[in-house]
Amino acid sequence: MNKNSESFFTAGELAALFNIPKQTLLYYDRMGLLSPEFIAENGYRHYSLKQYLTLEVIVNLRKLDIPISRIKEYVENRDIDAFDKLLAAKEKECDEIIEKNFKIKNSLETVFSQLEKIRCSNLNKITLEFQKEKYFFISSLTKTKIGKKRIEIMAHHNQKAFSKQHFKEKNIGWIIKKESFFSSDNANDASAFFSAVGVSHAGVKSCITKPAGFYLTVRFKGTFYNQAVDLASKFKAFAAKNDLQIVGDLYVSPLKNHWITSNPDDYINQISIQVEYK
Repeated sequence: MNKNSESFFTAGELAALFNIPKQTLLYYDRMGLLSPEFIAENGYRHYSLKQYLTLEVIVNLRKLDIPISRIKEYVENRDIDAFDKLLAAKEKECDEIIEKNFKIKNSLETVFSQLEKIRCSNLNKITLEFQKEKYFFISSLTKTKIGKKRIEIMAHHNQKAFSKQHFKEKNIGWIIKKESFFSSDNANDASAFFSAVGVSHAGVKSCITKPAGFYLTVRFKGTFYNQAVDLASKFKAFAAKNDLQIVGDLYVSPLKNHWITSNPDDYINQISIQVEYK
């Protein structure tokens, strides 16, 4: 068969027209997407003028990051409805990516805000402040002491509180019953882990509402467990001095922990407990 050079492009010529490597044409051939019209005795691969038009479609669809498999299916069955369907599927994929990145950006902004709070922390000063109602997802720690079992509960809590795609943007806190906190023997006896949720889940056993009201709050450096007894004493003294009655459980919220430092002495925690005027 006589092949007129004016009717065919070599692989190098065709690749140059689209500013793509010749290896790309070899890859398209292996994938069954675009094979040369013929291969000469000298091994040169030749493409027809019609194949230039097909490659134009392929190259531009690849710019939209459409998979080879979908492009192959479309190239073999081109019509306006198939083209519309192909682009609509890609648009849906883009919307999903945008939504995912929007969630990531929100998580980053939350973390940046937390970092700023850490930098601006006023340590070892008890304050009386009004706090709005908050909603927490909790995991019970009743009768579970510090150790392997507690880590397992924390891991399961993380799995429930944060999906596989959701960055763990907030630290897990824990709740200590009022009676335990003010007992020197049980000051570290946590009753539950908690993570904040955006809306109320009234009636759900694993969710609670932290009531709005006045809370004594303090931020301090180091671990809670090493300072629990001293902190309880300071809270009792502050409440007595200001004619306050302690009415709620203690909420311990890590601000700076193992995510930011490997030295527990550099941790920063915040504790809050609800009070009322006598």
